[in-house]
Amino acid sequence: MNKNINVSFFNTRKNPLVISLSLILIPIGVLLDFYIFRDRTLILTYIPMMIAVGLFFQSTLSIILFSFVSTILLFINSPEEWTIEVSLARWLFYFLIAFVIKILIDNLRKEKETLINLTSTLAVSLDARDQYTAFHSRNVAYYSREIARAMNKTTKICDDIYIGGLLHDIGKIGVPESILNKPSRLTEREFNQIKQHPQIGYDILQYISYFKKNGILDIVLYHHEKYDGTGYPYGLKGENIPLVARIISVSDAFDAMTSQRTYRERNTIEHALQEIRNGRGKQFDPYIANVFLNLIERGQIDVCATNNEPMKQES
Repeated sequence: MNKNINVSFFNTRKNPLVISLSLILIPIGVLLDFYIFRDRTLILTYIPMMIAVGLFFQSTLSIILFSFVSTILLFINSPEEWTIEVSLARWLFYFLIAFVIKILIDNLRKEKETLINLTSTLAVSLDARDQYTAFHSRNVAYYSREIARAMNKTTKICDDIYIGGLLHDIGKIGVPESILNKPSRLTEREFNQIKQHPQIGYDILQYISYFKKNGILDIVLYHHEKYDGTGYPYGLKGENIPLVARIISVSDAFDAMTSQRTYRERNTIEHALQEIRNGRGKQFDPYIANVFLNLIERGQIDVCATNNEPMKQES
């Protein structure tokens, strides 16, 4: 099972919107040149085509070929005489348009991949502080993304939820390891320290502009809010809790119940599922809880243990 993030949205050339746009723009140049401006040479006619080439093609060779084809098409329908210098200049013009767009797209993709790698590293470092919750963040991220997919959310939203799942407990960096790894029940004072981790995480990440725009800060700050308003840190209720946080809440609780902790053995899957059922309308959004339960019951989602291996569901 691959629980890594699907970066298809970040790879612009695999984005269905870009593919559709490219398929529309490529023939537009030919249409403009041969039918609308057929009596004159208008270099601008093939600019939409070269924009599409830059968006859609990763290979520099493809850009060279398409810019050459564009130049030839323009020459065929041109009423003017072309010198070699004019031909080269027009080819270079088309080539540079597509090539600059290609470079910009590549840089954007690399920035997104760097962000994802950094996020994964932070999540692994956080989980490593607690020997009993190894892979917890990745499990939560995986469950949450599958829930979002089942709810027909866009690829971008699903990917953002995955990132939020990786980072949801980042605020535990500010909680002493003696509390995180305490083998007995926490005192009220210690639990109050634990309850500060959503706000600590928010304070750590709030200045990253990408996280502001994509709901990731909402996940970090509100993932311990409960549907009936008894959660923390703000006691939000129902749909006042951001949707992304309500999704993470179900995943977080399920993985916590099926993971071994310092103070208890992990619960069986059936016990954890029953707790999710019992928590509908109380701790969890009923609709989201039902989506998750259906995924498990239909075998459309793998249940992960703390050793990152699928757990077997009881028969």
